Amino acid sequence: MDERNIILYIDDDALNLEIFKEFFRDSYNVILLPSTEKALDVLRNNNVKVIVSDQCMPYETGIDFIKRINPEFPDILKMILTAYTDHDAALEAINEVGIYKYLLKPWEASEVKSSIESAIREFDLRHENKELLIALKQKNEALNEAYTKLEENEKKFHTIFANSNDSIFILNQNKEIIEANQSLSLLLGNKDDSHDLKSINRYIRDKYPVLLNKPLELSKATNSSMSEIEIKTESGELRVIELNCNHISYNDHDYILSVVRDISERRTFEKKIIEAIIQTQEEDQSKYARELHDGLGPLMSTLKMSIEWIANDEKIENKDKIMQHAILTIDSAIHSVKEIANNLSPHVLQRFGLVNAINTYIDYVKETSKIEFVVSSNIKERISGNIEIVLYRIILECINNSLKHSEAKKIILKFNLVKQLLNILYSDNGKGFDVSKVLTEGRGMGLFNLQNRVKHLGGEFKIISNNHIGTDISISLMI
Repeated sequence: MDERNIILYIDDDALNLEIFKEFFRDSYNVILLPSTEKALDVLRNNNVKVIVSDQCMPYETGIDFIKRINPEFPDILKMILTAYTDHDAALEAINEVGIYKYLLKPWEASEVKSSIESAIREFDLRHENKELLIALKQKNEALNEAYTKLEENEKKFHTIFANSNDSIFILNQNKEIIEANQSLSLLLGNKDDSHDLKSINRYIRDKYPVLLNKPLELSKATNSSMSEIEIKTESGELRVIELNCNHISYNDHDYILSVVRDISERRTFEKKIIEAIIQTQEEDQSKYARELHDGLGPLMSTLKMSIEWIANDEKIENKDKIMQHAILTIDSAIHSVKEIANNLSPHVLQRFGLVNAINTYIDYVKETSKIEFVVSSNIKERISGNIEIVLYRIILECINNSLKHSEAKKIILKFNLVKQLLNILYSDNGKGFDVSKVLTEGRGMGLFNLQNRVKHLGGEFKIISNNHIGTDISISLMI
């Protein structure tokens, strides 16, 4: 492939065509045409840099030809060969059609070559400038796009920063707050609505210096960047906050980004859970102590009296009857011990699994209650022992709550296991209760306890209750 510069020469004089080719074929890739008739095809299929055209041709003058092709090929450098006779007309047309140069006939080879070389340099320079302009335009567009995205991201950041429920502030190395959102002032009770950084710095320096000192300490720590702090607000309320601090760099300067989260409600909730667990443990211990004292205690006392009576040689009457009574008392004591042991660790649960243990307990309840139970399950395999025990205790507590408080006539219990996801639905048609009110008034330790036990298993606990309709409890967890 000829990679030399392509020159198109048009002339109706065959001798001129041959002479031009002879002079310039070694320097350029020369295309010769005797008229302008096929010039457009040549231009469309070749990367022509320079056109040299005779002015006086029978069917179309060089000027008219250039006028015709200019809209489609404005970058090609055009030169006109003209005789002295039409010199003035050519000069007049140069500015009109954008001719690069005109050459007088008869032409000199050296002059034509010099003009062609100059035209090629001009073409290459224009082409390079055009490519540079395109590249510059593309870079400007990319920069504008990047700048627009930067502005959008900055706007989003400021929106998130300003509207975050968490309090956020940025410290410099001199322990000065250089940026803070409104949530910080609301948390600390700063009543200055101006949100002026000087007043914020002064207020925190006077009231809460720990928020200026602790971030620097945490940012240097290698083990943890988080700390819990107790503060007292302007209203005298004690709040627990979680402070999370990290180094950030901006414009070659180091700052400390601090996020403050009010965890007072979480701490209150956790305290309630601990209290519920302790209360449950106390209730369980009291229950078993009462069963031992009120159930097994009297039996053992009676048995002791019977043995003492039998051991007394002076009292020989009715010994057989007393012996028989002692044996019955021992049987009752053994049965009582079994019941207590079964409550502590049900043997049915250990041997036959969760659903069978629940059904056994329901059969026991039916002996003393007219409540209707509907139990369904698709569980065909044993559940992990620890999970079974916890779920057993939870369901028993739900049943006992319904028996004690709900006045329900019917309890529905469904177990549905799908690909390791166990869903338990417990529902009664009792009188229901206001869940939020019970929790708010602090009477819902049992609910806190149930929620915490399910949460401890990694599951989800939901309860919905409506007056005169009943209570629905759902438990979902992976097993």
